[in-house]
Amino acid sequence: MKTIGLTVFQSKETVVPINWGLEDLVFARARAAAPPGLTVLRIPYIKSRFPAREEPKNELFRDERAELADRMRKVTQGTSCQRYVLVGNSISRFSTYSYTVRGIGIVNHDVLVGHRIYFFALSYIRVFDGRDFSIIRHGSALTHVDPLVKRMLLGTLILGPYSELAEASFPTKPEEAANNLAFREYARALLTASLDKTLPYMLRP
Repeated sequence: MKTIGLTVFQSKETVVPINWGLEDLVFARARAAAPPGLTVLRIPYIKSRFPAREEPKNELFRDERAELADRMRKVTQGTSCQRYVLVGNSISRFSTYSYTVRGIGIVNHDVLVGHRIYFFALSYIRVFDGRDFSIIRHGSALTHVDPLVKRMLLGTLILGPYSELAEASFPTKPEEAANNLAFREYARALLTASLDKTLPYMLRP
């Protein structure tokens, strides 16, 4: 949950844990997008198996792709797949502001003429080669066909799937967001649309 006001003092963010079955949805859409004849194996996200990310001592010589490949080797240890698909949160700037939005959430844009409420579902897809864990394809899951750079130039509010909601829909308490069935359906619908648009391209032979 995020509020963006006219000043930094009017802006705040609250992280709310959710349990909306989005992991199951992502797997189902990946399996549906896979080329015919392929077996799709789900490797559940288990936090204890995912190595903690250490801050490098020297950012100048940091190799983020090598770090990610090493993390994926550890997470997928014991499996042998031709490719691995990692779907995580994506991030976007909000309008022309210096603020950003990330993952699944709702933002209250507190402007002079009132409030504008937006719900967003931003995800990022990486496809790894199963032999050396090099990245074959990667990118944000989008619902529009226009290139991301073009949409940035056009001033798109959020660079990813989002919908505007009624002003009264912004929760007054954090727990209301997690238990809101309408929000759950917004998240699932936006995520499904973007994955179904993007995954077939990402998973092509």
